[in-house]
Amino acid sequence: MDRRHRDADIDPREHPWWVHVPRSERAGRVRRLRWLRFREWLKRRGTRIRLAVLVYILLCVLPLLIGQPHLTMFALLPVLLVPPVGYMAYLLAWHDYHR
Repeated sequence: MDRRHRDADIDPREHPWWVHVPRSERAGRVRRLRWLRFREWLKRRGTRIRLAVLVYILLCVLPLLIGQPHLTMFALLPVLLVPPVGYMAYLLAWHDYHR
């Protein structure tokens, strides 16, 4: 694949057919394409999970800014404890079925 065509996936202005798009429509097309790519990025499962965890952590840190460090610690406990507990449950289930 030609490098120019690969870059066209990133920037439509690099596409060979870009010269045929009327000048009055070019800015709108670039803006629309960026918006569509952003929406597709938001639809990805990993992106949604990262955003949800980020929002939760920001909400948990809010009491720390107010001066409540103990409340922040209790709010962050699920974020810290769920992965190890889930891994332990997986190991127990795995051992149960493979013995």
